[in-house]
Amino acid sequence: MNIVKRLAIFFYDNYYLLSVVLMYCSFTTSLNLHLPLLSVFAWVSLVPLFCFVGNKPLKQVYILSFITGILGFGAVYYWIGDFGQALPFGKPIIVALVISCISVFFATKILVAEYLSRKSNVPKMIIYPSVWIAIDWVQTIGTMAFPWNFWGYTQYPFTNFIQIASIVGIYGITFIIIAANSSISEYLTARINTANYRQPLWACAILCVIVIFATAYGWVRLHNHPPSKNSTMRIAMVQSCFSPWENWIENRYRYLDILKQLTQQAMQHNPNLIVWSESATLENISYGYYNGNLNRFEEEVLSLAAGYRVALLTGEIGVVEDFVNHRYYPQNSMVLINSNGEVVETYAKMHLVPFGEYFPYGALFPFVNTIIDAFGGSNFMPGDRMVVLSVNGLKCAPLICYENIFHAVCRKYAKEGLDFYVNITNLLWTNNPVGPMQHFYFSTFRAIENGVWFVSAGNSGFTALIDPYGRITASIPLMEKTYCIGDIDSSTNTVTLYRRAGDSLLYIAFLFLGILSVIIVYRTYTEKRRMS
Repeated sequence: MNIVKRLAIFFYDNYYLLSVVLMYCSFTTSLNLHLPLLSVFAWVSLVPLFCFVGNKPLKQVYILSFITGILGFGAVYYWIGDFGQALPFGKPIIVALVISCISVFFATKILVAEYLSRKSNVPKMIIYPSVWIAIDWVQTIGTMAFPWNFWGYTQYPFTNFIQIASIVGIYGITFIIIAANSSISEYLTARINTANYRQPLWACAILCVIVIFATAYGWVRLHNHPPSKNSTMRIAMVQSCFSPWENWIENRYRYLDILKQLTQQAMQHNPNLIVWSESATLENISYGYYNGNLNRFEEEVLSLAAGYRVALLTGEIGVVEDFVNHRYYPQNSMVLINSNGEVVETYAKMHLVPFGEYFPYGALFPFVNTIIDAFGGSNFMPGDRMVVLSVNGLKCAPLICYENIFHAVCRKYAKEGLDFYVNITNLLWTNNPVGPMQHFYFSTFRAIENGVWFVSAGNSGFTALIDPYGRITASIPLMEKTYCIGDIDSSTNTVTLYRRAGDSLLYIAFLFLGILSVIIVYRTYTEKRRMS
């Protein structure tokens, strides 16, 4: 009984840890166990933490926020550790590395927001979300970018509400959710401390109105644009489920037989394009083609496209040749093969996964490269240009693996007059369904933001076709070795306000934070002069 009492006292004294549970529900349970209503927890997931740190010294604010981040994101993204399963202690090392980096950003958001709130009279419902999306943006830049944990993604199940992304993008949805958390926490704190709670109550009321209007806008948008029954292009997506832990050279022809079989079945539906996954063909197809040095596997792939008279998109290992130093560098690439069996275009992945595919500081820290190799990671050279593929007269934007998370890149593609995106992935290195599903949901937001069809073709899933309004029109269950057929109607693509204006809300947030910082610095300087 004493133990139970002590635990109760501990959690009462550290109620901010409730945010850990709510974060888990918001990011994982609600999205991957088909319990969409649990996504509602995202609107209050940070309230316990915000209330708890509201009157703490700034040092404690950072420490407590960092602890919450470690525990919360550790529970949400534990599946990332599967990448290190080849080594005895690989899983905890990978999780500790990734979660620590994410938690630093998380704690920094709260620290900066608290500091600015205490130095000004501006409501937290404006300061907190402004700081939040500003630092979210920081997570999208640089070679080590990993913008996976945006709060807005938790709202994937609510198709009506997330239509607002066509206006304000993912930052706008995140802004609203963080504003809700800060307003509710301000209201509760004021009530507990018997302070004036009218201002935070009004803030909550305003946010309720915004959410109602956003949901109504989404309902009208979907109602006015029902799913299309027309077809500009028919696409077959093949989900092959090849294990990344098996030796490719020893198994490649067995894999090729599977690809041939599934493609043959798909061809009964007369598709215009076949899409294989990121890891379907780990060969140097384009390099061998352009140098007249194709191996048997590569020849059979080209012959398959020519035999069926159908275009084929698949992953490959590209090659960059350094003629001066006589060296060759691999790239994670996508290759387009036309209906004549000819390589017509390739795209090399620009945004490589930090540590898993690329470590930009390998020359300074060679031991890190050694660890990455032991984990089974790669050392690819990143691509240096965007490529728009032309497939049967339609424009296609190629995205490899987690490049669908970079919304600014996807918007740049959309401004080229895009007809559809193709995202090929391989997440079979994790046997957990959480990772593939979290990855897939990003694609839904990219489709809505830019009003463009989205093809997602995964080695193990989630493989699906998404229309410009975020609706899934064709899909394959996770871990099922099969194919699916989907029809794209390019006439339903729409030029959204987000595509035109971009992240305007982010720019306003930066402007606001800049002005607020100048005012605070000026006040501090004036007060010091007055006291001296």
